[in-house]
Amino acid sequence: MKLKLTETQTEALKKFLEASEDAERLSDREYVADLYDIERPLSLDLVFVRGGVAVDGAAELLYDEAQDGWYMGQRLDAPEAVLDALVEAGALRR
Repeated sequence: MKLKLTETQTEALKKFLEASEDAERLSDREYVADLYDIERPLSLDLVFVRGGVAVDGAAELLYDEAQDGWYMGQRLDAPEAVLDALVEAGALRR
């Protein structure tokens, strides 16, 4: 799926990812990020492309108290849900 972002939004997202302890740059254009501090935590694989960001993977994160750790839950296929999560995390403004 692709998120159509303005240039300003794209730059804000890059800055957010670079500053986040829970994001890792895999290449000049690709990041993986875990958004733990939102109502429905997500794990994202984001690739910056012309005209926006391709979401190569998005899944909810679930916490297992017995294992004291996070694991991936249901995959997300809705761009709007990913945008909402990024806005809630403070990475984007609409």
